[in-house]
Amino acid sequence: MKTGTDYQFKLGMFLNELKLPFDESLSVASEIGAEYVWFSNVPDMPEIVDMTDSQIDSIAEKVKGHGLNLFLISAANPFKQLHLTDIDAHSIQDNEEYRKDLAEIARSIEIASRLDVRSVLTYTFAWPGEYSAAKPTWPMRWLTRGGVISDVDMDKLQAAFQPVVEQAEKADVDVVLSMMPWNYTNTTSNFRRIAERIGSSRVKVMWGPADNMNCGENDVATAGFTNVRPYLHSLHVKDLHVKNGIELDFDYKPVGEGDVDFLSVLRNLRDNEIDVVLSLATHFQPANGSRVEAMKTNFENIRDLIKQVESGD
Repeated sequence: MKTGTDYQFKLGMFLNELKLPFDESLSVASEIGAEYVWFSNVPDMPEIVDMTDSQIDSIAEKVKGHGLNLFLISAANPFKQLHLTDIDAHSIQDNEEYRKDLAEIARSIEIASRLDVRSVLTYTFAWPGEYSAAKPTWPMRWLTRGGVISDVDMDKLQAAFQPVVEQAEKADVDVVLSMMPWNYTNTTSNFRRIAERIGSSRVKVMWGPADNMNCGENDVATAGFTNVRPYLHSLHVKDLHVKNGIELDFDYKPVGEGDVDFLSVLRNLRDNEIDVVLSLATHFQPANGSRVEAMKTNFENIRDLIKQVESGD
């Protein structure tokens, strides 16, 4: 989608949000107006990591057949729910879950090379006790705008990602770190610290301004953009309203109706000519409960915001 300048916004979709059969989700994405798609599972098919090369090729042909472009490979959800406290920087390979997730990333890299996509997604480990009812470190993380990563934990993160970037560099593939409030790259400042510590040009980010905002980073559209700018691969676009941050009380909203200053985000992307995909998600639920309707709303809203950027409003 072009603005008044030569800059072109690229609109994409996270297909998982639709919860539809694969062919139907591709049709919906095309009809709504997405140009790019990604997904971490394919309904009624084996897990992506377990697919044969011929099955992978078939999936890619289906994407292409709907006039869409696959811009990211996520063959599973590696390092998403693995607590960093459960690994040791000096013996990471002793952890069975780590070895499993590392193998999933390796398969993602193989698929990315095969399909010439050249980007794979990974998550960045869970904060202590995160996947429990108590979420014991959340108040600390909110009050410190994302949490303080200790030197011990930075050593673990560097050691954990070293084999990842080594494989990526050999395959000429980028490693895109996801952002979640529950993982260590929950804010732009924490992401930048981790990226600088890993020290590989292969490290990129799928920027999630709403998730950053949910962690107390209220200047995410400005200072946050500066932090992620050198690493930007794509954006995870959704919106929310924080009601009580320290109590993790928030509501998901349609894009443009929550706390994220998307006009500033879009202007910064355009003014700096950043070549990224705006990958739209939903999370909020419309009155009729339709995920497709939620996605349509977010696409309509992001187009309206782009028009405002174009008109200079």
